[in-house]
Amino acid sequence: MRKAQIFFCCLLLAITVRSQEFGGIPSSQEWKQIRAPRVRVIFPQGLDSSASRVADIVSYTISFPDNSIGRKFKPLSIILQQHSTISNGYVALAPYRSELLLTPPLNGFDLGNGDWLTTLTLHELRHIQQYSNFNRGLAKAFRFVLGEQGQALANALTVPDWFFEGDAVYQETILSKQGRGRLPTFFNGYRSIWEAGLDYSYMKLRNGSYKHYIPDHYQLGYLLIAYGHNRYGTSFWKNISEDAAAMKGLFYPFQRSIKKHTSLRYRQFLQEAFSERRNALTEPTTKVAIDREPVRNEENPVFMENGELLFIRSTYKELPIFVHRTKKGDRVIRQRDRSLDNYFSYSNGKIIYAAYRPNIRWGWQDYGELQLLDIETGQQESITRGSKYFMPSLSVRGDSISALHLGADGEHAIHLLDLGGAILKEIKSPPGVLLAFPQFYNGKILAVAKKTNGDMALVFMMQSGEMETLTNWTNTIIAYPRLKGDTIFFSTSGKERDELMLLNPQTKSLEKLVIPDALGKTGIYQPFGMGDSVAFSRFTARGYKLQFEKISEKTFLNSRLEVPGNFGLAALKASDSSVAVIPASKKEQSGSYRKSSGLFNFHSWQPFFEDPEFSFSLLGQNLLNTMQSQLTFMYNRNERSKQISFSGIYGGWFPMIGGGIDFTLDRKARFEERTINWHELEGNISASIPLNLSKGRQLSFFTAQSAFVYNKPFFTEPEKSQLGDLSYLYLNHQVRYTIQSRQAVQQFNPRLALSLRGQFRHTVTQYDSWQALAAASVYLPGLSTNHSLVLNLAAQQRDSARGIRFSDNFPFARGYESENLYRIVKWGINYQLPLLYPDKGIAQIVYLLRVRNNFFYDHAYARDLSLLQTGNRVEFRSFGSELFFDTKWWNQLPVSFGIRYSRLLDPDLFNGPGSNSWQFILPLDLIPQTVNRKKELIF
Repeated sequence: MRKAQIFFCCLLLAITVRSQEFGGIPSSQEWKQIRAPRVRVIFPQGLDSSASRVADIVSYTISFPDNSIGRKFKPLSIILQQHSTISNGYVALAPYRSELLLTPPLNGFDLGNGDWLTTLTLHELRHIQQYSNFNRGLAKAFRFVLGEQGQALANALTVPDWFFEGDAVYQETILSKQGRGRLPTFFNGYRSIWEAGLDYSYMKLRNGSYKHYIPDHYQLGYLLIAYGHNRYGTSFWKNISEDAAAMKGLFYPFQRSIKKHTSLRYRQFLQEAFSERRNALTEPTTKVAIDREPVRNEENPVFMENGELLFIRSTYKELPIFVHRTKKGDRVIRQRDRSLDNYFSYSNGKIIYAAYRPNIRWGWQDYGELQLLDIETGQQESITRGSKYFMPSLSVRGDSISALHLGADGEHAIHLLDLGGAILKEIKSPPGVLLAFPQFYNGKILAVAKKTNGDMALVFMMQSGEMETLTNWTNTIIAYPRLKGDTIFFSTSGKERDELMLLNPQTKSLEKLVIPDALGKTGIYQPFGMGDSVAFSRFTARGYKLQFEKISEKTFLNSRLEVPGNFGLAALKASDSSVAVIPASKKEQSGSYRKSSGLFNFHSWQPFFEDPEFSFSLLGQNLLNTMQSQLTFMYNRNERSKQISFSGIYGGWFPMIGGGIDFTLDRKARFEERTINWHELEGNISASIPLNLSKGRQLSFFTAQSAFVYNKPFFTEPEKSQLGDLSYLYLNHQVRYTIQSRQAVQQFNPRLALSLRGQFRHTVTQYDSWQALAAASVYLPGLSTNHSLVLNLAAQQRDSARGIRFSDNFPFARGYESENLYRIVKWGINYQLPLLYPDKGIAQIVYLLRVRNNFFYDHAYARDLSLLQTGNRVEFRSFGSELFFDTKWWNQLPVSFGIRYSRLLDPDLFNGPGSNSWQFILPLDLIPQTVNRKKELIF
């Protein structure tokens, strides 16, 4: 029962955590609010126009009829964040809220070239509409039992994740000039696998793979959603999703509803959808040759002065590295620091790029810092700190840098810097224009410019701030401009595919690279010309691949910039982009927003039973995510005691401040041959400092915490006189530190890591009780790239006096039952390796991505005269194997679990199962998943 409850809680956590960042903004941040009839926007001072725009988009969009989703709309609050370099956003239940990160994507191929605030609001608004309409049928019962997290669980179990995101991408596309559904880039994934003749199962397309490239659920969702609208009409998915959310038919409600409304089995529906979309997006007769090797990406090719090549390479086993390709072969220069993209510039033996670094304390603040790398020595220097730079470029002589800068006010400008990071000149973006990809050109700056309406052009920026356009303003993507003499190469989105073009800045004539049909319709990017050749990176089913073409009249033909087509979707062709002009909505109220508003916002409740205890908890979190609280009632059927407790933690200050109080009624125990009863009060207050020390190529976290705990029992006579006052105080101090290398896709453990933990608990009054614990784990490379060697060491000692005993947190030798011993030391060795990558699923319920095994040996020795009946050292040795299964449940919830077999080499003195022990295990990650999840460049 307990394992099933833990498994259930893991599912809830996977659903409700999402991208939320607790305590991500300091309490010094002042907030304002705008209230419209059905939405409230909470925002930092200075973002009034953005907040008003969000309120207008929401109010206007939900005001006109929409047959594609229900008419229900539950009002909510949207919080705007401006201090992150990430372009992202989310809507969540538990609590019901949304956050939008306002930094726009600078590369149009990532998320489109439309107005970022409009695109993001339209996308997240669809999630609000989904949650508003999916609280129906049995989902209501889940919500009644568990609160908002109950609806989140019910919806996740019955409505596929691809539906949520595909439907949102469809809305951002149909209601704007250029959502992702209008971008050829967005179809690269499915085009590549179809043109390569790869026939992956539906479950593999849903769950991904550690072996092969699989397009994400955004792309899968949009293909199926667009097909449904095109084939069955605008109300088709409304009917399907409402049936599924209501759990009609209980088992496989989504599949049942598909059959009900199409008369097709689910598999037939998928086959017809993929077939239609495949014919629309590819040439059925085209067969593109691909490498037999695993996924390998080669990106951002740059020619050196001597004609040799630099680029970035990454694989599922290898993190991004800078590579120098010569006639003798490839030489690794250095692993790239953690970055938001693979863009870099080269000149005169140096590479410049922007590395990502999080703020040491505040999760919604991060930086883009310039890194200067010597390609011969591999030595790297960080030349800015605490800055927000993007897309840096070196001058021809390599003595100065141009980079796009994001200011504290959200304004963008081009900074010219020296190699020490000092600012030489600032060139502000013209009003209503966003600049990207700055490059030096004869005293001017070549850049890509984008207007707020999404139109783009290549421009020259003069140091005076004046702008000269080199191409017509067109609603198409322009990116990766590179200079070759007086010729400018760049990538652009064509009518059907992403293409490579060259521009003569004097004549302003355009030519397009002719792509042979044998290469299919996937895009080509990041061109760089040298001599009579041009190098670029082409998207394939095995990753981005370098390719080279001769520059001639046969390979380049006169052309012009084109607007992407509708990819065979009649709805896109007929779309009038109806939110391009949005009238101002009626605002009910505007003004400051008190940070203490709704501090105890109870959104969910959680019943829990583990014999002999039953508990019922109310879970709270405020909208700004700076306060989390929990109110619990617990009943113990053995003692027949009742406990009421409250705990909370505030994350808006530099040290997080927490506290709680428990009051237990009717506790009982045996004392002097009779049963006694008493009440008990326990209160605590704590302070913790969580620090994110990550930078460069490593992730690092440090947490220090101290808690002050007071416990007082209340006895009645005669025990009150016999026992006296037994109240006591104790302190609990903890320190944790982790530093690790980053992990490639297939690496389940970091190749290098150190994890340290220390804990000391001691009483202050009444007793002389104490306990000290120290533990360390060292992660080392194994015999193969994806193998891992882990060494463990731990030691614990406590007092031997009569008094209270602190709970035992010692990691005992596996397989043994443990007791709270006086002195104990344990060391262990683990060797873990992957066994299989099955990529197989069962009945749309569980999908097996990987099977791995850990061989271990543990050696513990302890002393305790009382419990061990000897003053000598007693050994506890075991060895065995842990078989782990990395899975996804219901095609979207990641859960890793395992089975452990332990062979005990010494007697188990504490009534264990014997020499052969079998256990079910749920492993914990070294680094919390919320750290990496937030950094995904999706919304």
